[in-house]
Amino acid sequence: MGLKENLHSECVSKLPMREAILIQPGTTVRQAVEILQARQLGCAVVVDADGRPIGFFTERTLIELLLQQPESLDQILVQEHLEKDWHCVRSSEPIATVLDLIQKQGARFVCELDEQGKAVGLTGQKGLSEYIADHFPAEVMVQRIGGQPGMETREGA
Repeated sequence: MGLKENLHSECVSKLPMREAILIQPGTTVRQAVEILQARQLGCAVVVDADGRPIGFFTERTLIELLLQQPESLDQILVQEHLEKDWHCVRSSEPIATVLDLIQKQGARFVCELDEQGKAVGLTGQKGLSEYIADHFPAEVMVQRIGGQPGMETREGA
């Protein structure tokens, strides 16, 4: 099978995932930032009491908050500043669903949900790129820095 067929036949659960950072809506922005820094991830999934996502809090939102009101991060709750556009997919959906979200909606992070709708992981642009590079190395060409033309054959591991 080729890349296109695999993207439509393999499930999202086959994509490389990062463990999702799950935080409660009442978490302060400062607490969320400390968690994001400790885990070296740019997105936290804000979940309700049942573990179902209600939104994302990202480093992009943090930057906007720092520009507006940097001194009050201890008083601001993440529930007041969730990303407007956030995306979730079920583990059983085809990988092509993630590709569509990235291409058509500009998604950077996509939350994987189990069959009960609970957050189980994060993927997105990076996870999709890793999947393609791992499963279809012949299709991945290395672009040289500085605008030089692409290579004829794949380089590296």
